[in-house]
Formats: sequence, C-alpha cells, structure tokens
Amino acid sequence: MKKWITDIIQPTTRDATRQAKADIAQIAKKMGYQISNIFRYNDAGESDQALSSRIDGITAAIAPGDLLVYQYPSLNSARFETRFIELMHVRNVKVICLIHDVLTLRNQPDTAVFLDEIAYFNSCDVLIVHNQRMAAKLQELGVTTKMVYQQLLDYLDDNHDDSRYTISPANFQRGAVIAGNILKSDYLSQWHYQTPITVFGVSDAATTEELQANPQVNYLGSRPRWDLIQELPQTFGLAWDSNTPEFRYRDYTQYNHPHKVSMYLAHGLPVIVWRQAAVAELIVQNHLGIAIDNLDQLDHVLAALSDQQIATMLTNVSHFGQLLRDGWFTRQGLQAAEQALIFPAFKLN
Repeated sequence: MKKWITDIIQPTTRDATRQAKADIAQIAKKMGYQISNIFRYNDAGESDQALSSRIDGITAAIAPGDLLVYQYPSLNSARFETRFIELMHVRNVKVICLIHDVLTLRNQPDTAVFLDEIAYFNSCDVLIVHNQRMAAKLQELGVTTKMVYQQLLDYLDDNHDDSRYTISPANFQRGAVIAGNILKSDYLSQWHYQTPITVFGVSDAATTEELQANPQVNYLGSRPRWDLIQELPQTFGLAWDSNTPEFRYRDYTQYNHPHKVSMYLAHGLPVIVWRQAAVAELIVQNHLGIAIDNLDQLDHVLAALSDQQIATMLTNVSHFGQLLRDGWFTRQGLQAAEQALIFPAFKLN
C-alpha cells in the first residue's frame, strides 16, 4: 500500500489558501506520502467524461488498495470534488478527507453552499477535522464517518533568524497585531481602544482611509508571507473575526482553528482570542495568550498582566512554536487517521 496526499496548485496569494495545504503536503511527504497535485481550474463547459478523464490522469499512479489523503476543499467545483472521491472508491482507494474548512458552518444560512457537505463527508472513509467541537457539530448535522482530530494547523518556517521565533520580555510590547483579511474584521476601521494595533492585510479604499486616519492604528497593507513574518511587531497576535452578511466568520471560530493563530504562535507571539473560540481552551491551559469575551475588555486585561505572566507566555510560546514549525499536529492527525482506517479496533491501554 502506498500513501498519497493531494496538494492544490494555484497562483501565489497573500492569504492562507495555498500555504496551509502546501505545508500539510510537505509534512506528509516527510512521513512517506507521495504528493498528487491538483490544479485549480474552471471546469464550466467540461463534459462529465472529460472531467473523469482529467481526474484519472491526475491520479494515474494511485493503485487499488492505496491510501489517499484528500485536502478539502480543493477550491474547484462541487462536481470535481464529488467525482474525485467517487472515482477513488471505484478503484478501491481508501480516502481520508482532511478538512480545512466546512462551508456549512461558515456560511450564513441564506448563503448557498456549493455542495451537500454532509453527504460528501459521509462518502469518505475517515475525516480529519480540527477538533472535538467540530466533530460534535458535524455529527449533529448528520455526519457518521469516523473522525479524528488535528487540533491545530501547523506553520512551516525555517528560513528566518532566531529572533523571529523567540521574543525576550525586554523587547515585548503591550499592544496587538492582526494579519489577514481585513474585511473579516470590521471593528478595525473604528478601533477606539487605548491598545495600539498594527494591521497587515488587503483592504478596500474606504477602510484603508479610515485605518490610516486612526492614530491608534498602524496600517501597513499586505505583504508576501516571508516579508510579513519579518515585519511582525513583537506583541500580542490578535485572532478576532467579525460576522458579515455572507459569512459567519466569528461564529465559525467556535469550531475551526484559524491559520493566523498558528502563524502568530509559530513566530513567538502570544495570542488574544475570543473566549468562545474552539482554540481558547488550548491557549489558556498552556499559557500561550489570553481569552476575552469582547474587545472592550482588551485594555484592562492587557494592563492587568504582570511582567512575570508575560514572561511565562513568551517562554511557552517559544517552545510551542517549535511544534508548529516542525509539523507535529499534522503528523498526529495523519497517524490517527491511518490507525482509524487500517485497524479501527486497535486499543492501547
């Protein structure tokens, strides 16, 4: 039996769409997986036969009895996603679906999801989901496939100097930085807190003007990944999304683990998260940052932290970041999925 994992090939972007999947593919490769590349493309007008032939070509080396980890979504059409799994099962290939996003949980109820995700997940042999909360919610919605947990997205990076991974208390600032899709964080344009914040990300013209006019905001625009990490200030990383008319970004953090949390932790930054977020328990229990109920608490909570509390966070984050940069969480998830697929009755006391 050979082990395979998909990777999604697309033009370079300044968000986590490409990077998270590429990191996972590289971690799996070190575990003995072979990579099956999927290109993002528009299949409108392509016949079902042509689509099947395309998938057969992509997966020509995958043989009956092999194991395939499919990174979902591929960001191709619903027809592509569904047909890919169908053809793997026709060829007696076992499919582990590694879930990056569940659109059913993220989209607003009146925003259409591009396919029936519950049925799709039930067509797979094993699911790797973010955490127990996501698993419980999917089970509530009708998913019956065996699920294992990844717990966090890893963040590979070994090409910066040590100062980008470890922060000394003497250099740490009691402020905040946020890096990501600014349009998911509408509160930034009206940032009225005493805590200063540095903002990286793509924005529209109106929001950019508001950010630049706010003396408490240092808006630096978007950066390529390497440059972003190089310029991150040594402060708290803020992971705080807002709901929008189309997407329940904030509500979704009750089930997912945002990639930006991993980016912050992998580079020495303790984090600030919503107390109801799925990642909050891990952050608080391991002293990797703080959890608050709302941003109105931010100024008070940061001011109340002792120097020793911050020093402890910085030490813990420095150690924890090594796990993320080494791919520890992905390895645990893949190994758990392999065990659930190959020998589900296995017990270890």
